[in-house]
Amino acid sequence: MFAEHKRLLAIDDDVSSAELIVRIAERCRYEAFATSDSRGVMNLASALKPSILAVDICMPNLDANDLFELLAGEQYRGRILIVSGQEPKVLEETRQRALALGLDAPFALLKPLDIPSLRNILLDRDLASAA
Repeated sequence: MFAEHKRLLAIDDDVSSAELIVRIAERCRYEAFATSDSRGVMNLASALKPSILAVDICMPNLDANDLFELLAGEQYRGRILIVSGQEPKVLEETRQRALALGLDAPFALLKPLDIPSLRNILLDRDLASAA
């Protein structure tokens, strides 16, 4: 059964990338939000309690690794989707860092986004139960 509130927060300093993720998530029946302000992301994540965070690796003020440390400190229990234009090795190293901090980071997608892959990730029944 799907959870009542599937919620996604896309965090990317490239506004158009974050908005694309939001549009796809909304089509997958998520309540979806985007932010390009990495400084306020922890307050936003605390308020929204997203079941999944779509996170760009390189952002001003707070990169993905710094964000992961904060999320781990707050015991974030949703899933993390890493989205970046970095080379695949960097995506995997970043994902492994999140896992080492105890975060649930099963996915990493390369930009430009493969929309069918993103849709398949978002429609995964296991994601619906992450809250």
